[in-house]
Amino acid sequence: MDFESLLGRQLKDDEVVEVLEVQDMQVVYDFDRTHENLEDVYWAAAQASGFQFRFDQDQKLDVVFLYIAASEGFRPIARDEVGIPLYESFDEAKQGFMREGISFRESPGEKWWIKGDFGSNTRHYEFQDDALFRVTLSMKAA
Repeated sequence: MDFESLLGRQLKDDEVVEVLEVQDMQVVYDFDRTHENLEDVYWAAAQASGFQFRFDQDQKLDVVFLYIAASEGFRPIARDEVGIPLYESFDEAKQGFMREGISFRESPGEKWWIKGDFGSNTRHYEFQDDALFRVTLSMKAA
């Protein structure tokens, strides 16, 4: 699945609706219950398939979480369905970004995350025990 192509699409976009229906995903409205001027968001999780969507207050898909390792009730996503390079270690990711000329930021000190800039979106790779744990695809703020 091309998760990056879904970023920026509306909740009711045909392609998004198709994923929600095929995966039997429920959309949960998360509103500012505590009146702290937080933006409302919408969540849709496919725990058995290893991914989760977050939609902003305008119902635009702005974040996709890809669970590479089981966590938080999510099974690992099928690696062949991710649609982006998966780096097995922090060093491999950093070398890949440098080789491709991708600007990036990394965690200070320990090697636990690296975030690459891909134009309209970012890819945030997280590592635990020097193994890829989760990838977060995020739309850049306009």
